[in-house]
Amino acid sequence: MENTFNIISDKLLDMVPLIGLYAETHFRFRIPFSRYFKREPELIFDTPWRLEPSQKLSIFLVVKDAHLYPVKLESVEIKVSQNDQKLCSQNWVLNRDSKDRQIDFEFSFDDCELPFGEVEIFPTLTYSISGKKRHMQIDNYRGTRKNPLRVTIANQGLPKLTGWQTGDTHLHSSLTNDQIEFGASLEQTRKAAQLLGLDFITATDHSYDLDDQPDDYLMNDPELEKWKQSREHITTLNKQNHINIIPGEEISVANARGATVHLLHFNDPVYFPGSGDSGEDWPKLRSQLSIDDVLARRSPQTLSVGAHTAYKFPLFQRVLLKRGFWESQDHLNPELDGVQILCGTPAYDAFHTSRQLWIDALLKGRKLGVYGGSDGHGNFNRNWHVTLPMWSLGTHEDQIFAQSRTLVKCDSADPLNLVDAMKHRRTALSTGPVGDLTITSGETSYSVGDIIVAKKNDTLKIICAGLCTEEFGSLMDVSLYLGNLDTQKETLLFHDSEILEKCEFTQEFTVRNNSYVRLEISSDGSRWPGIYVSSPIWIEMLET
Repeated sequence: MENTFNIISDKLLDMVPLIGLYAETHFRFRIPFSRYFKREPELIFDTPWRLEPSQKLSIFLVVKDAHLYPVKLESVEIKVSQNDQKLCSQNWVLNRDSKDRQIDFEFSFDDCELPFGEVEIFPTLTYSISGKKRHMQIDNYRGTRKNPLRVTIANQGLPKLTGWQTGDTHLHSSLTNDQIEFGASLEQTRKAAQLLGLDFITATDHSYDLDDQPDDYLMNDPELEKWKQSREHITTLNKQNHINIIPGEEISVANARGATVHLLHFNDPVYFPGSGDSGEDWPKLRSQLSIDDVLARRSPQTLSVGAHTAYKFPLFQRVLLKRGFWESQDHLNPELDGVQILCGTPAYDAFHTSRQLWIDALLKGRKLGVYGGSDGHGNFNRNWHVTLPMWSLGTHEDQIFAQSRTLVKCDSADPLNLVDAMKHRRTALSTGPVGDLTITSGETSYSVGDIIVAKKNDTLKIICAGLCTEEFGSLMDVSLYLGNLDTQKETLLFHDSEILEKCEFTQEFTVRNNSYVRLEISSDGSRWPGIYVSSPIWIEMLET
């Protein structure tokens, strides 16, 4: 299974930023030169990388910083092709002047029946700056390739099992807005989630962005008006009976070595500062709070998850911003609820390192749920990012929205119910295949995240299920792991590398010591490897 995931060398990761983002091109850090600076607003076409069978294709246009560079948006033409054959096209007349800080538009193909499989989207914007007419395809960034947007028109829904909800638990909205990056609006992100087939999303904008003045990211606001407005906005959106949003923030905190790492913190009515790696007061790089500080001060019924625990930031970020990663010691705080071990595609070695750090903590007795997420800032189809500040921009297909997802065992997508289920570690991660794990003891059934209290030599029945679709590779490799807390080693209880589309099997297990059981599934995937990892079910020996 390791060979399946080890497709791309981890050395590539140091060549691009970890964070996925729409690239802010207008701020120049008091340096007069910027190779990608333009006296135009950022203009970006975007669309989700897949489309559920019941949904109609929509293309989004994001316009950013028109308050600095007013623009007249004249018209949009979008062509759709497959295998170099034109399928359809549509035109929209906008005739709209924009001086907005950020605004987005949606163009829906209501009358175009698209075939299954991958299609190519060629959007073109005609616009005017100071009376001069211009044309733009895909984006107006300098130096980026204008390859068409690729969308998979699915003939089956996103793989799901009954009783599980699917969402992206690490993403950024337009509330993340600073010198190098910005995100899409929450409204646009919710629509992208609907088109993709998600049940919920989260809002984990940077804590160092949420304490800015609403209209000036260079000024902090002691009244926290932006943070307050964000909570009110999420509450309002959640009343609309649509895709629900779990409120949160991504806090920059100090790890055991004093380097800055990121903590995903959900559902807290209290704001936590974290600006150590923001660059707002460079070269002062010390985070206001440590991991332990936040976990000790948080409100009841909140959730705290280590973000992208072992993913390496580029060298210049590690040196200039003192960014680090989650050390083994950082996993051991008993108040930590879980860790995000997958950030984007599992093709990088960093996923294996994160996974192993999580397993090591489990074997030491820590009960940590497992999470996946994109860390996307918009980026529904590809990742637009700064490759070298003031010099170059780039794109790639990692850390795009909902590329890696968190599965939550919960009967509804109500935010409070989801947080409660995650608090009980009823989570898994997926980039394609999905699974379920149940253990029965007598007449009682236990699910992912539960704790079984058993006597030595008790016999337990383990029930495993797996499911995948052709889109994500219907041939599954299924592994059931037993973690022995006495020997601090994992062993395989079950393994089959040739299970087609779905499975359900049972396995009997005799209790010998304190332990846990967890499930992994892999598949060929779509554009990236398919992987499913469940949180464990823990088995605690009844003392006699």
